[in-house]
Amino acid sequence: MTNEPNSDNRILAALPRDEFERFETKLKPVRLELGETLYLPEQKMEHVYFVTRGVVSLLATLENGATVEAGVIGSEGMVGVAVILGADSTPNQALIQGEGEALRMQSNDARTEFRHGGKFRELILRYTHTLFTQVAQTAACNRLHTIEQRLARWLLLTQDRVNSPEFVLTQDFLSRMLGVRRAGVSVAATTLKQAGLIDYRRGTMMVLDRQSLENYACECYGIVRGEYDRYLTA
Repeated sequence: MTNEPNSDNRILAALPRDEFERFETKLKPVRLELGETLYLPEQKMEHVYFVTRGVVSLLATLENGATVEAGVIGSEGMVGVAVILGADSTPNQALIQGEGEALRMQSNDARTEFRHGGKFRELILRYTHTLFTQVAQTAACNRLHTIEQRLARWLLLTQDRVNSPEFVLTQDFLSRMLGVRRAGVSVAATTLKQAGLIDYRRGTMMVLDRQSLENYACECYGIVRGEYDRYLTA
């Protein structure tokens, strides 16, 4: 028997074998379908999700129905941190941005495991810090940087989580994520395309020059990536 569990989710994979075995019977595999919602604002959160493949966006929703992405979660983390912190709901929407799979756990079970302490508690606290860093940096980025820089940051964060230079993405979806009109997204995407950094067609986005895209993006991507590397690989 190996010392580490076999899981594509980084939190679960980092658990000692005995802790993971306690978890295992409480986890249920589920599909993440593109465009589906895991949580609606103020809806009771019955489950948490350990993403193994795919991307989930946390959206802030305004009274007029407009949305903007506050954070993005992939196989490095867990959707539903608010549950661990004692909340039953969140003002945000959790929307599946990239299809894939997750391991679902009842919220009460997740709280119980967190209270047990151990490695799971440590990992969740680290992950909560990195997610908070991402949300705070996204707020600053949305206020201070150009749409092109914000788009570059968003594409890099997404590519990190899908682990592929090509992924499904439409301009309508991007306008929701970035909180700007579709025309603004179109201009920004065209700028990056003409620079040879990306290409897109028929709802598919392709990162052509990763290093140049990182150079083009604002410092926000590097700050967020640095915190993830620092705390989730320790």
